[in-house]
Parts: sequence; structure tokens; C-alpha cells
Amino acid sequence: MTDVYLYQTVHLLDGFCRNLPEHLARLDGWARSLFGFGLPLTEAQAADALLREARRGAPAGCDRSLFVRLAMDDSGEVECRFRGISLYRGYAHRSITPDAVTLRYALPFGEGPTSAREAAAALARQQAQAADAQVALRCDEADRAVTADDAPLFALSGRTLVTPPAPRSVERQTALDAALRAGFDIVEEPLPREALRRFEELFYVDHRGVTSLAHCDGEPFMTLRAERIAEAMEALYPM
Repeated sequence: MTDVYLYQTVHLLDGFCRNLPEHLARLDGWARSLFGFGLPLTEAQAADALLREARRGAPAGCDRSLFVRLAMDDSGEVECRFRGISLYRGYAHRSITPDAVTLRYALPFGEGPTSAREAAAALARQQAQAADAQVALRCDEADRAVTADDAPLFALSGRTLVTPPAPRSVERQTALDAALRAGFDIVEEPLPREALRRFEELFYVDHRGVTSLAHCDGEPFMTLRAERIAEAMEALYPM
């Protein structure tokens, strides 16, 4: 696989690839835009490859959620790589509540799920760790919060959920659907860095579920209502 690629990380549980059509559509759309051709896999072929990689990476009899990254490079090569086992079954409100720091940086070549984006996020996490935090909360050139640890960012005040405008992603849409189901009011508007302290909770959503931030730039945040959104996310996938 070349150094230029697109990627999505898929959540698997009990032999089922969650949101697979949406992940494939995102890869296919970006591939056509950046590479000039679409994803060379059917949904059935992708599911088979993901499940084979999950079985290869997980111990026999594992009943927890598994994570596999599906990547496609600019030559059309597709690769699946096992990315780990969850402590939970399904989407969870993770027990880890990391500290974050805000960093201002722009993504190279836009908001696509590219290798350049992944590399920029890894460098930002290194900067965060140098500041005794675990998560880099990205701000744009206008000092507006955009993502946390390269994942969709959400802020809670009472029953109002605020999220900055962003391109569609699988996890972002899943979280928004779950928040509506849980009875929250959703507002999509910019989140200035200086306004973050006014919220009660900050969290981000990725393939694992919901991760609440304990602190951001030293300001403490609660971790209460975000758990309801994690529960509503999991309820979207009845077993």
C-alpha cells in the first residue's frame, strides 16, 4: 500500500459490520474525488475481508466489539488491518475521561479521511502529550473548535447538544441520530475556543462510542449526560 490512502475504521460485533454501507459510501465518494475512481469492492466483499481480518486478530471465542481499519490507496489497493478489541460489547460511554488541550492547526488537503489527516492528528497528539494532556482539540484559523482527537466534537449544556458544522461522517451522523432519540435539542453552530468553558460537558464520538473529556485547557467538565447518548447509540443496533 502506498503512503497516500483513504481509511475508515469499522466496528464489528457478533459477525456484523456496523454502518458498513455508510463507511463504504464515504470511501467511494472520496476516492472518486481524489483518485478519479471508486472503491473496487462490493459490500459483500468488504464484509468478508473485514470479518476475516477480525477473526485473525481476535482470540477465539471473543465476545467483545472488534475494530478493523479498511484502507484504500491511490493505486486502488485495499487493505484491512485489525485495530483492537473493546472492553465493551457495542458502543460505550468509555470509562477513560482524558484531558484535552486546544491546538490551532489546519488539515492538509481538506477534511477527507486521508493519510495526511491521520498523520496531522498523530502529530497533534504528540503536542498534546507534551502539554500533559491526551487529546488534541483542533481549532481552525478563526479559533473555533472543530474536532477532538480527530473525531466529531460535541458540547452539552442542559438538554442542548451543540456541534460545529462539519462534513458528514459515519460517527457524527450516528451520534446525532442517537441524541435525537435521547431527547436532546441539536444546534449546529461554530464553537469558539473561548466559549467552551461555558458548557457542562465536552465529548467526542468515534468507532468505539463516546469519550467524555475531563478537562480542556485546564477547565473541568462533567461526564453525566453523554452516557445517555452512548446508550442511545447502542440502542440503534438491537441484537
